[in-house]
Amino acid sequence: MKDVNTPNRSLGVAVVGTGWGCLTHVPALRAAGFDVRTLVGTDPERTSQRAIASDVPQASTDLDRVLADASIDAVVVATPPETHVDVVLAAVAAGKHVLCEKPFATTLTDAIRMRDAARSNGVVHAVGHEFRWQPHMAATAQTIRSGAIGDPTLVTHVRINGIIAGPQASAPGWFQKTENFGGWPNAEIQHVVDEIRMSVGEFATVTAMEGQVTKHDWDAPETFLVQFTTVDGAMGTIQSSIGAYGPMVNLQRVTGTAGSVWTAMDGTVMMHDGTSERIVEPRADLVGDPSDMPTRQAEGIASSNTLSAALSGATRFIRPTQLLHEAFRDRILGRERTEWPPLPTFDDGVANTAVHAAIRRSVETNLPQTVDAAVVVA
Repeated sequence: MKDVNTPNRSLGVAVVGTGWGCLTHVPALRAAGFDVRTLVGTDPERTSQRAIASDVPQASTDLDRVLADASIDAVVVATPPETHVDVVLAAVAAGKHVLCEKPFATTLTDAIRMRDAARSNGVVHAVGHEFRWQPHMAATAQTIRSGAIGDPTLVTHVRINGIIAGPQASAPGWFQKTENFGGWPNAEIQHVVDEIRMSVGEFATVTAMEGQVTKHDWDAPETFLVQFTTVDGAMGTIQSSIGAYGPMVNLQRVTGTAGSVWTAMDGTVMMHDGTSERIVEPRADLVGDPSDMPTRQAEGIASSNTLSAALSGATRFIRPTQLLHEAFRDRILGRERTEWPPLPTFDDGVANTAVHAAIRRSVETNLPQTVDAAVVVA
């Protein structure tokens, strides 16, 4: 691995995955100061087309050759979940720093393998939890962690929309199949788990169910419910769906022994301290230009299926992803950060996967499950 302790030096990065990798990571990496040199995919023609649309100079379907390139310092893995472990292990073995999208792993065993390999090879490792940098989520987490609402006791998380409501909706092939770790629960759970872990604390127990609230031609669910407790005694519910007709519902509220903090539909964070309400302003550096993707690039990448078409317009994720990559770059360059939020590492990937695995067990058994706390502190 190269000597990286040179301030502001150029860092070459390869993005593996031509969907979300191009839609969000490529523009976010550039905004964060990385040199995006190579796009890696599985289909030669599609990879070449999307590299051109994204202004990435090289396109390749040969991951081993890309990993052998000394100009590549880091790799971003934005492929379907079941492929993460092989790509990450190969990149780590090649001495590359790695940021892997969530869900980090499809099994707890694979999550631990990736974490341990990254530790052994001494590379910087991170997971794609860009929501930590969403202004309202960061403000909420900091309010709770400051003790402003006392000890958290009740968590309510509701996120519902109709992106793929009804039988006419379509999604990428892997997303439609439970056997490929598809479906909305697998896509969303680790984001929500990370959000709650960062603000309220570690999970202790979970009880979960999932299903389809409108009919689809595939077997993977688009809706899930989770009840949980934390090791510090809070209880909570998570309800999420992208298959529900009607307007969006988005509610995050945490009540504690001394107050409550919640997010309004417009993204404003409010707090009640037991006597009155007030607005909680996010840190100024978390609010900024959304770094919208050029129209030509979005049009060159967007897929025709309903889910991908909807996500192609989600440029609001580029700004928090930029901040995630800035934290990743600082860690590679040996710069110490003290401000919130911390970089999500493979340690967080294991902790989030442990909760996810317990949720999967609960769905399969229809019984409450205990989260494997031993792997969280290993």
